[in-house]
Amino acid sequence: MLYFKKNKKGFTLIELMVVVAIIGILSLLGLRLYTGQKEKAKHAIVKANCGTIQTVIQGNMADNDYNIGNATTRIAAAINDITNASGCINPYTKASGNDGVIYPDGGALNDHGINQRGMVAIASPSPDYFIIQGFDKDGHLFGEVFTAQN
Repeated sequence: MLYFKKNKKGFTLIELMVVVAIIGILSLLGLRLYTGQKEKAKHAIVKANCGTIQTVIQGNMADNDYNIGNATTRIAAAINDITNASGCINPYTKASGNDGVIYPDGGALNDHGINQRGMVAIASPSPDYFIIQGFDKDGHLFGEVFTAQN
């Protein structure tokens, strides 16, 4: 009589399904972590852009006279310097240059007066003082305020 030996090599269907389920769970966890890190990176880019703009304004305040005219004139001069020197882009809105800079007339920035999807918001309540804030993904101002003063 001829006996066939059973080949016990390989995996059963249940074992393969368990492995696929474990890989699926691990990939979902990794995807959630990746999404959170992506938001943190965009937030860091906005902060870095505000810091760059602060540095550009601070440096140009030492070289140029921003004390002329009203707040709109001072901010327009600062925006011109920013556009020429910084090259910053908001990662949430892709706004940059003159179109990305939003400023109120005169006073300090607040979320009530500004809710737009720009790169940064700049205010100059006094001739030797500038306030710079970035925008988040919803178009609201970040809580962190950067200042440049003479």
